[in-house]
Amino acid sequence: MRNLFLTGASGCLGHYVLERLAQQRDPEFPERPAYHLYVLVRNPSRLRLPLERLPAPITLVHGDLLRIREHAALLRQMHGLIHMAAAWGDPSLAWAVNVTHTLELFQLLDPQRCQQVIYFSTASLLNQALEPLAIAGQAGTDYIRSKYEMLLRRQESCFWPDRLLTLYPTLLFGGSPYHPYSHITAGLKDVLRWLDLIRFLRVDASFHFIHAADVAEMVAYWVAHPPGGGDWVLGNPPLSLDECVEQVCAYLKKRIYFRLPLPIGFLRRLAFLFGVRLSEWDEYCLRHRHFVYHPALSPAALGLPCRFPTVASLLEAYL
Repeated sequence: MRNLFLTGASGCLGHYVLERLAQQRDPEFPERPAYHLYVLVRNPSRLRLPLERLPAPITLVHGDLLRIREHAALLRQMHGLIHMAAAWGDPSLAWAVNVTHTLELFQLLDPQRCQQVIYFSTASLLNQALEPLAIAGQAGTDYIRSKYEMLLRRQESCFWPDRLLTLYPTLLFGGSPYHPYSHITAGLKDVLRWLDLIRFLRVDASFHFIHAADVAEMVAYWVAHPPGGGDWVLGNPPLSLDECVEQVCAYLKKRIYFRLPLPIGFLRRLAFLFGVRLSEWDEYCLRHRHFVYHPALSPAALGLPCRFPTVASLLEAYL
């Protein structure tokens, strides 16, 4: 049985990954779980999963990334790491968690024992060719700039490049009574209240999305079949914003009689009227509205079932 160390398990994505890995069976002894899961948690009450019902042994490791050295002896016993923890909001905390102590966490692993590190970043750092986007490191939020810095400093880890797999989720959906809701899922119903207006507007923009359950399925596959290092954006095939609105309207049986183009300059004027000051990063995102990556992976690319491949599948789950 392999020992896996998980960070960020109290978040939306972390819940799905923890649950999926706990269900994995040992291929040689199918009656046994494949992994012993060690889960770093600051506040165990934030875990919604019924851990006692999951088939794998799960050990809660009380602490956080700022004091990760306290668990140095345990970390040297790990065969793999799935690092999902991140911080934002507080600039000093973001840089400490997303850069300094992430590197420290990697350094505390035993390179002779640990076979793989799976590290979660964000697709906002990359251009369409999956190259680092310089403006993200210069003008992004503290979260984005700190993640960009970590992207550049991965090579300080002995696991880079052959055993460090970096994953870049796109727009992430997820949530249930047993899983915290992602930020975008939590706001879905608020956005749909404006659908009677939105359906008559046309916006030149495009994006990918993916559900945390599908991300967890891919993580389970990669843990069982380590691909080595690499960089993979996670997302279903790209969708234009207009196509998204059309699919939502079709699902809700709302007709679109006409559509008017929404000038980006209008959004700038609207921000000015409401006293919102657009940052350099905001301006960049307004000018570059096609958040599309080549390639982007979904479970189908790995020959796996995809639970949420379409907008309709998301609406069916959350409306």
